[in-house]
Amino acid sequence: MDQAERLRELMGRSEDSRARVLAIASGKGGVGKTNFAVNLAAAFVGMGKRAILIDVDIGLANADVLLGVQPRVNLGHVLSGEVSVLDALVPAAGGVLLLPGCAITRHISDLEGAERQFLIRSFQELEAYADVIVIDTGAGISKNVVKFAAAADEVVVMTTPEPTSIADGYAVIKSISREKGFGRLRVVVNQAQSPFEAARVVDRIRMVARRFLGIEVESLGYVMADDHVGQAVRKKCPFVLEFPKAPASRCLRAIAEKTFGEEKAARPGGFLERFKKVLQGVRN
Repeated sequence: MDQAERLRELMGRSEDSRARVLAIASGKGGVGKTNFAVNLAAAFVGMGKRAILIDVDIGLANADVLLGVQPRVNLGHVLSGEVSVLDALVPAAGGVLLLPGCAITRHISDLEGAERQFLIRSFQELEAYADVIVIDTGAGISKNVVKFAAAADEVVVMTTPEPTSIADGYAVIKSISREKGFGRLRVVVNQAQSPFEAARVVDRIRMVARRFLGIEVESLGYVMADDHVGQAVRKKCPFVLEFPKAPASRCLRAIAEKTFGEEKAARPGGFLERFKKVLQGVRN
């Protein structure tokens, strides 16, 4: 209760200062999406930002493992009304606040009316408190992924230089582009052997998206292939904290700095209003 009260005291903020919401997505598993989300949140905290990481990777939620915490409650307990969302936040490495995921199989369209309203109020509290909310979505193009991503201010699509990963990443972009009013679409190339290789991957995705979808996709950066990443995973600690001078850590900090070095995308209604429409739309 003390944590919740302290957080609520900080929530008197104007609409303009509400959280920037980033959804991290990927076309397939195994590209480092969750690890990127965890380390990006830690990098934001290192910049002095209040960062909340929400794990909505339904069925495969494991951000808590990468952060080395063992939460007693999770998103499932919030949805059932057993605990408030602020009380469910878990302090993790580097000052990240984690809302742990849960192994539920229901889609958000299956939530009952009271659950949907409770979820909206919960996100309202989080958006009012944080400077940035990082949402770790599931891999692939399920409705959960697409709907959460479309509501976010920015969507960061993770890919690797492998042809199958690039194709799957494009599939995610294509699915999100079909949603009304989607936010800024960005690409991050993980496990890049060189900046040149990363640029080549992004150029390929941008060209295809422009030609066949008629949309612009931006580069947010890349993360170099780095043995320190695997070592940090085994230690259950973000690599930006465990190995701050490693090549991958420098890449992550550059991405975090670029994110806040740019103005927040101007979108009507804010994340909360768009999320309401998501919940309403999937029920209609």
